[in-house]
Amino acid sequence: MEHMLNNNQPVSVEQVYRDMRNRILKLELKPGEKISENQMCQEYDASRFIIRNVFNRLNQLELLTVYPQRGTYVSLIDLHYIEDLLVLRSAVEKEVLYEIFTKIKESNRLSLIKKLESNLEMQEHYRNLKLYDRGYMKLDSQFHKIIVDSVNRYRLVEILENPMLHITRWRNVDVSLTHRISELIEEHRAIVNAIKDNDLERAQHSIAKHLSSISTLADLAKEKYPEYFTK
Repeated sequence: MEHMLNNNQPVSVEQVYRDMRNRILKLELKPGEKISENQMCQEYDASRFIIRNVFNRLNQLELLTVYPQRGTYVSLIDLHYIEDLLVLRSAVEKEVLYEIFTKIKESNRLSLIKKLESNLEMQEHYRNLKLYDRGYMKLDSQFHKIIVDSVNRYRLVEILENPMLHITRWRNVDVSLTHRISELIEEHRAIVNAIKDNDLERAQHSIAKHLSSISTLADLAKEKYPEYFTK
């Protein structure tokens, strides 16, 4: 099947990389699925040079795994790694919340709340969605970025950007299992309400709860999609 990016225009390494990465994150290319350079050359109408570069980049991100003599496969999901990433992200965002409550001016906190509420309004359009699609994914990411940017910790987002791709892929499994976009929105709202109420402890607890879904969903995920996960 062809997976064209432009109307009869030559594709670039960056275009194919971004599209293949998104297909992996959205589970269109499933964990454990075998793919080949020839297959992707045909799908994207791209040269072997382009596809090889893309495979190398995705391998560096640990989204593809190359087995000598066996071929290239979409990497399985390592739930222990996901859990560690979520602990790391929770720790970072709890610290950011501490700085919001202790270091920024009241006027800046009110401005932050306004931005978060505006983001929440846009999230409401996705409340009944059954998949973690690109539109909601952007709003979800933006929500957390607004919080981090409020204390000028945007470099933390850049540092964590590549590892957090694995959380995005897990989130697609998570949402496909429980259809819980509505729940994610309410978890975001709980964070905003705690900030509005000037309650640091509640805000940190809300962030931790929001990022801890793996502990309750891991067994369900492995039962429904056993082929997706490392042993």
